Amino acid sequence: MLLITGASGAYGYFFIYENDELEVIELDTIDDTPETNETVEEEPEEPEDPPAENNDTLFRGMKEECFEHGGIERCWILYVPDQTDTTKSIPLLLDLHGLQRNAHQQYNFTDMDRIGRENNAIVIYPQGYGESWNFGACCDPAKDENIDDIGFLQTLITDSLERFPVDSNRVYLTGWSNGCAMSQSLANEASDLITAVACMSMYFIGEEASNYSPVPVMEIHGFFDEIVFYSNIGPSGIFFEQEIWNTGAIQNLYNWKEMNGCSGNTPDWTEEEIFYNIQGFTNCDNSSEVALVTIHAGTHNVYANKDPGSPDPGTLGAVDTSQMAWDFMSRFSKS
Repeated sequence: MLLITGASGAYGYFFIYENDELEVIELDTIDDTPETNETVEEEPEEPEDPPAENNDTLFRGMKEECFEHGGIERCWILYVPDQTDTTKSIPLLLDLHGLQRNAHQQYNFTDMDRIGRENNAIVIYPQGYGESWNFGACCDPAKDENIDDIGFLQTLITDSLERFPVDSNRVYLTGWSNGCAMSQSLANEASDLITAVACMSMYFIGEEASNYSPVPVMEIHGFFDEIVFYSNIGPSGIFFEQEIWNTGAIQNLYNWKEMNGCSGNTPDWTEEEIFYNIQGFTNCDNSSEVALVTIHAGTHNVYANKDPGSPDPGTLGAVDTSQMAWDFMSRFSKS
């Protein structure tokens, strides 16, 4: 055995050699640094940035809501897409169902939920009283019960503007059939609230309101509509209480042309496609426009999807009227 000892700095060590094998044993450290009363200041650590505060409490998803109006409970479906960005403008779109239909069918039928997802919009599907809307000239049971649908929808819009971060300059109306007539009537009565209308398969039946200010309006109609006739020859609404209204798609276009103070005697906007054509007036008061879209082989259902309440197949995707309606409305803002 060979014993070797030594010292280096603050360490002491020794080696023991035996049978040609080396084992190293390290002893405890000896601190020979002289003691001092001086305090060593540590450099302060950089403070971490606080986590970003998330103030986005907007509900997202679909749910049914209600409030009382005119002594009865009025309800609607609220749809707020998951990807809604509250840092951007959020339009409000109301989609009104037709006669003998309901809000749930409208949600599943019109593809306006897709429009909402793709365009950062909140979509509301109001429920009519007894599956009907009272726009003044029609329709039962809402008309028979004298239901105030104008007041209900106005209240729903103002309530939504207060509860959600909605752009009040971008409030749009759409709907089908009875819901289309209701949309046009609401635009007439509440032009201060409504930015634009684009709806399907029905006309404005009524008189211009005293406080009306021009609102852009597009009506989309099937040339072979068997319920609300395209022409004004005969009753324009067989299922609308057998009422005979002296109007049609062209007459409706020119009625809005007069209400909106559009210049010219013939449309200055014409567009011809395989499945549809557009004619309209673009030089109107308040920077508004008026347009009629005619679906060449269209019937009462001019949506891309099948009507859930009848065999009417719609356009079978040949014409995306929901997208067409949105493209028209979204060009306008009250700001």
